[in-house]
Amino acid sequence: MIDEPVVGEIPKISDSGKIPMPLDPYTSSMMDLKTIDVAQEAAAADCMRALGHTGWTANMLRTWDEESYKEFDFFEYINPEEAARSGYPRPPAESTLRVTDGEKAPKKSPTSREVEAFEGIRTGTTTDRAVPEGGCLGEGQRKVRDEALPIDARSLAADARKSAMQDSRVKAALDSWRSCMRKNGLQQHQDPVILRLNFLWVSRKAGTPADDRERQTAAVDARCQQEVNLVGVYKTVRAAYEARLVDANKSKLIQKKAIFEGWVRNAESVLAGR
Repeated sequence: MIDEPVVGEIPKISDSGKIPMPLDPYTSSMMDLKTIDVAQEAAAADCMRALGHTGWTANMLRTWDEESYKEFDFFEYINPEEAARSGYPRPPAESTLRVTDGEKAPKKSPTSREVEAFEGIRTGTTTDRAVPEGGCLGEGQRKVRDEALPIDARSLAADARKSAMQDSRVKAALDSWRSCMRKNGLQQHQDPVILRLNFLWVSRKAGTPADDRERQTAAVDARCQQEVNLVGVYKTVRAAYEARLVDANKSKLIQKKAIFEGWVRNAESVLAGR
């Protein structure tokens, strides 16, 4: 059995406003993460062209995608009235950063020789320069991430989320949610996370209206979550686990924040003038 932290009064959540968490001050933004990824890609492209692969563009072998920059938590507040009108919410990724080289798609596919130089499999090039360790991909990463992080705040947050899901108070709230769903004729749904990520509605393209089934299901789900205060219980418990992790890793988290800010500065320098 896990050692469950003590929590205070559990607030009733009735809107979608952001709920502050203890790890927030040490957690990098998705926009900063994307800036780092795009800069690494640009630096890797510079490396490839220096090796003689003059047709290489920064997006030839994309190492990131927009879906990577969406914040995730197991439970977020769903407004019942909005769910009845529009189905499950579809939060967008953070604002798009420009694609380097001014292209949205590469003009050609990479050759096997280019891929090998990019990934560091082959050492030969069309110039006298040797392929750097880890290929140009590794070189691009080193240009930005010049110092290792002692700890990852997002990894700690993931640990807190998992611990919260195993906590008896969250499990009790989930049991109450299931009971509410059964009363409303949706007894087949046992997990609100799986329900929200159902392929039938996740596959719906942005801008396409939700069908009746999604709207009706989302409305009942939202009402049941609100009735049992699922988000309030979960967020309060998660925060308690995060606070414990902050206390145990405070010095490393402070050090991590400073190093990561250096990564962002490196990334902005790589991207300057492009």
